[in-house]
Amino acid sequence: NINTMVLFNQMVAAVAALSLLASNATAFQFPSPTSTAATTSDRRDVIKDIVSKGAIGFGAIVASNSYNVEAANALVEGNVPPGKVKKTLSEEYRQGTAALGDSVEAEVLPREAYKKLESGVIYADISKGDGDEVKEGKKVNMQWVLRRSNGYFVDSSAVSDSVPFIFTVGDPNGAIQGLDEGIRGMKAGGTRRILIPPRLAWMQGVDDGKPGPLPAGFGPRQQMRRVMKDRIDVPGEYIFLEVKVSKVR
Repeated sequence: NINTMVLFNQMVAAVAALSLLASNATAFQFPSPTSTAATTSDRRDVIKDIVSKGAIGFGAIVASNSYNVEAANALVEGNVPPGKVKKTLSEEYRQGTAALGDSVEAEVLPREAYKKLESGVIYADISKGDGDEVKEGKKVNMQWVLRRSNGYFVDSSAVSDSVPFIFTVGDPNGAIQGLDEGIRGMKAGGTRRILIPPRLAWMQGVDDGKPGPLPAGFGPRQQMRRVMKDRIDVPGEYIFLEVKVSKVR
């Protein structure tokens, strides 16, 4: 028990100090006029002895307290519990490059690369595919990265072991409206950045069974709930989806 260790070390240090004082009690008695210099010297020696020997106990106390602080901090949200390794995604996952394969999606695209649909959806091709084209009625497999309009990473298919989002183009229960519109015209193997107004996103909610792709976990879903509730009518607010079509059939 950590608290017991701390108490024990404190007791050891106290006993050591008392023992040293008792064994050198004469050094602290009122001196006679003829022995003042010698007594003062003795006192200094005793004090140095107490400090040097007591440092062992004090060091043990500091070490134990440090361990105790670390153990306590580890129980605070965001700290790693003792003996456990915090698992985090690498930066390339957070930036989406691992989810999208060997694309150049992290590069800044020129303004002229973006196209705007009548609905308000904006998209830009990051890399062109050479496979089958995404059309009405086609079933699509895709990898995805979701960000807020400020670029803040929310979630990606890489977080869920790169399980693709699969839906049929044109199915109202498949993908959110903005994705269903923005993905058309892509070809298998291609990568596209799609900016979706919130009103064309999760209007039915972000719970299981709703149009996707759906963020996994409470935190990412709660972020999207707040966007849909508080920022749906904010001018210039978009949901960023970077998608890579892996299969069209």
